[in-house]
Amino acid sequence: MHIYTGMSSKVKVDSIDTSNLSLSYTYFESEAFVGLIQKITHHITFIPSLDGGSVYKNIFVVIGKPDAKLPEDQIDRAKESLKKTFKAIESYVIAHPEAY
Repeated sequence: MHIYTGMSSKVKVDSIDTSNLSLSYTYFESEAFVGLIQKITHHITFIPSLDGGSVYKNIFVVIGKPDAKLPEDQIDRAKESLKKTFKAIESYVIAHPEAY
């Protein structure tokens, strides 16, 4: 959750599968979700498309702490943050195809 500037969290890469164009990583011990969330795991896959591009799929799994209630506005902000982050990466890759 990159929506809280200046707060720290630990990130662990769970898997990288270059043959299937997928990656999984987990945020944990974050100052951003103390008391609410134990961890958030992202499962990212790039699916090649017929036009030579790819489809980006990001599923994230949130494991809450017992009896914690995550406010809906925080979920919405997290989703919006992920969209903005993806758009920024997409813009960079399109502008610099030689880098990849």
